[in-house]
Amino acid sequence: MMKPNTINYPKTNTSLHNQSGVVLIVVLLTLILIMIVGAIAVRQGTTDLKVATADQVNKLLFQANDAALMKVEKEDRILSSRRDNVDTLKGYMSSTQREGHQVSFCVRPRSTKLFSILEISERNKTNDLLSDKNNGYCNPTASDDYVSEGRVMTQMTFVRPIETEDKGVFYKEVEGTLSNDFEKPETGGNVTIECTTFVGYVTSVIPALSRSPLGNASSNDTTTIAGCLKQSRTGATTVDSCLTALAVPFQTQQQTYLNQPVGVDCISGS
Repeated sequence: MMKPNTINYPKTNTSLHNQSGVVLIVVLLTLILIMIVGAIAVRQGTTDLKVATADQVNKLLFQANDAALMKVEKEDRILSSRRDNVDTLKGYMSSTQREGHQVSFCVRPRSTKLFSILEISERNKTNDLLSDKNNGYCNPTASDDYVSEGRVMTQMTFVRPIETEDKGVFYKEVEGTLSNDFEKPETGGNVTIECTTFVGYVTSVIPALSRSPLGNASSNDTTTIAGCLKQSRTGATTVDSCLTALAVPFQTQQQTYLNQPVGVDCISGS
């Protein structure tokens, strides 16, 4: 009687298969971990870059504002020292006709003077723009209206507050008297010295860092950068609120000025 042939199959090494599966899982987990670490590094690098860029932008805007204030103050001091020159910022804002008015002009480096009554935009007490004085607002499409290679645009506005009537019985009183119920002298040592106060605003923007439309010299709405620069300094919509809504990088500084004659004490307006 013949025995049937038997075939011996090689035994499968289950231990080796288990080890290969563990290695594959470890490799996948390592790759996932590397991807997570890489994503965090990229995000952190992007955040650091944004912070660094924002810091540089703030410094650039601050320097532009500071330079504009220093320049307009220096120019006014030089021109005010010349008795024959009446076209000065201080003299213009101190006029009684400017009470409640807002005078704006763009800092144009190529102009011979920073402040000129021929290149201003002026609003009256009711916030209406004077048609014969509407040449001062910055135009983002004009290369002459930028102050540096960094594409910074700077605009200045000076506001003369409206005088209040409740300043007391000695308002505009002649110095050394007890009543103002007499004719005040026009010459001599006891003339009335009325000092005037006005507030200066300087705003610098970088239009290139914004996706908002630039607008042009005829833009008046709040959907463009040019339109924002034409807004008032008071009211519901201001220059700052408009630029903020458009996400335009900007910075505004404010400075209060007192026009006080040299060597005298202010009796009013201080």
